[in-house]
Amino acid sequence: MKKLLTTLVFVVMFVATAATLNQRRTLVVESEDQDKDSVMIVGDKLKFDSLQLSLKTIPKAQHLYTVAKKTVGKWAKLFIVIKIEESGADGQNSFYAKNYANLTGMRFPGKGRKTTAVKSGYDYYAVFNHWHDCMVDFGYYMEVMEDLFQKKNGRAAKDEYEMVNFMFGSFNIHGKWKNDVTWLLNNFRYK
Repeated sequence: MKKLLTTLVFVVMFVATAATLNQRRTLVVESEDQDKDSVMIVGDKLKFDSLQLSLKTIPKAQHLYTVAKKTVGKWAKLFIVIKIEESGADGQNSFYAKNYANLTGMRFPGKGRKTTAVKSGYDYYAVFNHWHDCMVDFGYYMEVMEDLFQKKNGRAAKDEYEMVNFMFGSFNIHGKWKNDVTWLLNNFRYK
C-alpha cells in the first residue's frame, strides 16, 4: 500500500511539473518579441511582419503571397497562381482547400520527399493541418522540381514560365491548367 501511495504521489507531481513547464513554455513563446523576418505560429495564429492570420481560415491571396515570399522563396508567385488555379481566388475555395487545407492540389507524396501532409485523402490528395503546412509542403516539392530541372538541363530554371513548362505533365496533365497558370503569371499583380 505504501509503494502504491508513493507511486501515486510521484505520478501526480510529475504530471503537475510537466503541465507547469508546458504552461511556462507557452507563455514565453507568446510573450517573446517576434522577429520581423520569421514566420511564427502561436496557437491557431500565424504571425509574420505586421500580419496576424488565422490558420483556420484561408487568407486572401495578397496575404498568402506576403507569407509565401518568406516560406516558399523565389517560387512564391508560382505558389499563388497555382493556388488560384487549383483552389480558387479569394473567397472561392475548393473542397480540397476547405476540407484538406490543400491550396495547390498537392498529392500525397511517395517515399523520398519531405512532406508536411498528415495523411492521404480522397484520390490521394494530401491533407494538411492548416494552409501554412500546404505552403511549406509546396516549398519541399519545388526543391525536388528544381533538382530534377537542374539534372535534366544542366542549369537552374530561369523563371516561373520555364518551371511551369517543366512541371506540365507531372503536376497536372491538362492543357487548360498550363494555359490558365501562364495567364495568371502574365497578369500577376500582388506586391
